[in-house]
Amino acid sequence: MDGSRPTFRREDGVGEPVEEGVGERDPADPGGPGAGSFASPTYAFAASLPSDPDALLTMLLADAVRHHGPGSGSTTGPAQQAFVAVGDLLRGAFTPPATTAALFRAAARIPGVVVLPSAVDAAGRGGVAVARVHDGERSEWIFDAATARYLGERTVLTEAGPWGGSGTVVTSVAVVGHGIVDEAGRLPRPVAGR
Repeated sequence: MDGSRPTFRREDGVGEPVEEGVGERDPADPGGPGAGSFASPTYAFAASLPSDPDALLTMLLADAVRHHGPGSGSTTGPAQQAFVAVGDLLRGAFTPPATTAALFRAAARIPGVVVLPSAVDAAGRGGVAVARVHDGERSEWIFDAATARYLGERTVLTEAGPWGGSGTVVTSVAVVGHGIVDEAGRLPRPVAGR
């Protein structure tokens, strides 16, 4: 949780250590060694972020300009990269509730971000999506409409291209479970009612 040691990620029944955030630190980002960054978020990094959405958006855009702005060679651009960074934090860092709320509010202020009333994750669960179009692709984060729990994400083509016609789903992910354990590689206990 503090970013000082590797985490362990299990996908499709296969597990492996993940070095994200271990020992990494961007001098412009808060926290000390191992605190992570927007590119490699840890819980410690997420907990250090401001809960004010305007301050958080300022940080997100400054980081995006630093790494994806003019002269960087990136084709992503700052607004899309800020959107990606919010998604990375919502997806993987177990953000504290105040940070999660600020992330949603900051995302709503990114130009081009919209809410789609209906979207389906890879497990077939319906929900509401927060989305942004960039370079002919719409990135969607899908949430349960009643609980706002993150269900997954997908990428949908908005223009015909080599991967298919407009409306083609090119990636789709469903998060069917996650949890925090005391030791890397252990499985979380099932939570009653899930």
